[in-house]
Amino acid sequence: MEASAHPVLGNLLRRLLVRLAACIVPQTADASPPVIEAALAAIDSQLSDRPRLQQMEFKLLVLGLGAATVLPAPWQAAILRLFENFPLRLVRVGLWGLKTLIYLGYYGQESIQRHIAYVPAKRDGNERLHAGRLPPPE
Repeated sequence: MEASAHPVLGNLLRRLLVRLAACIVPQTADASPPVIEAALAAIDSQLSDRPRLQQMEFKLLVLGLGAATVLPAPWQAAILRLFENFPLRLVRVGLWGLKTLIYLGYYGQESIQRHIAYVPAKRDGNERLHAGRLPPPE
């Protein structure tokens, strides 16, 4: 998708998202700046198609969870687990939406897919995986 003329994520939200991504996908903590930028661009692109209210809800969620990124890693993980199973549906949906966008932004990149030897196949993907017939990492 083409980047929006007006990005949804400002600098503060981008920084918080990078920190949250490190909690959700630890490999992002060591990712190169181009990988991080591509992930943020993909997330922003997905958000740009959403209604303003949904964008605002996402921003509030990132701001709220962003405060947890100053805590020690085990506490961060505990807080994320708490919100994954939170009694209020809106919070659960928001957190799973955040995680989905982070996964999309990071694992959706071709360089990452090659690095983890991700080879999508409609019919024989699982058979190839279990038979050990995956391409070697680059």
